[in-house]
Amino acid sequence: MTIAKSLLSLQDTDQTLALRRREYREIEAELSSEGGLPELRENCEKVKMRELEAKVETARLESDLAMLKNQVAELESRLYGGAITNVRELTAIETEHSAARRNLAQVEEAIAPAEVAAEHTRQTFEELTKELSEREKLWETRQMELRREKARRGTAFNQMLEVRNAEASQIPEADLARYTRLFRSNRGIAVVRVDRGVCQGCAVRLPVGELTRLRAADGPIPCSCGRALITEQ
Repeated sequence: MTIAKSLLSLQDTDQTLALRRREYREIEAELSSEGGLPELRENCEKVKMRELEAKVETARLESDLAMLKNQVAELESRLYGGAITNVRELTAIETEHSAARRNLAQVEEAIAPAEVAAEHTRQTFEELTKELSEREKLWETRQMELRREKARRGTAFNQMLEVRNAEASQIPEADLARYTRLFRSNRGIAVVRVDRGVCQGCAVRLPVGELTRLRAADGPIPCSCGRALITEQ
């Protein structure tokens, strides 16, 4: 096998290895992400805290409502009971009564939205908890599949890597070093063919002198574009 053909074969192997390496890393990334479960669990905890805060706020408003109703009832009893005749004291009670009624109205106005918010948060938490449970079950199965696939792909990659190393060992060191540099700098394309006098890497027609040099060479020669090695089809 000529050096050109050896390099073409090595390039095919390296391109397949790069693809398998990318697929392997995608599996690793999916395993690491746990199917988005950490984010969902965190969201559940946040909604749970909001639900608790909403319940506390609703309970506070209900407590304030009961207290203010009692306060208003007591003040009205004193105000209209006839036991107090002192004008100054009556004026003070009227002022306190008006303030208590305003506070009561504010609490009554706030309690309904608070209850709605609490119920909405409760439903959201319930839905997220259900979704989390379902996704955890799905992830358990998916995780097993991914681990099996990761092991399978890892074994296949290592086997192909052995083949690649065997191929590389048959190529002269200088040619292999140049190939490796070009493969890395040209996104996995170091060796290209010449078809009807045109470099398939840069789509430039080679001068007659370059074609003559290519035909006479024992192995690939640099393309005038400087991006890849050239081998004749």
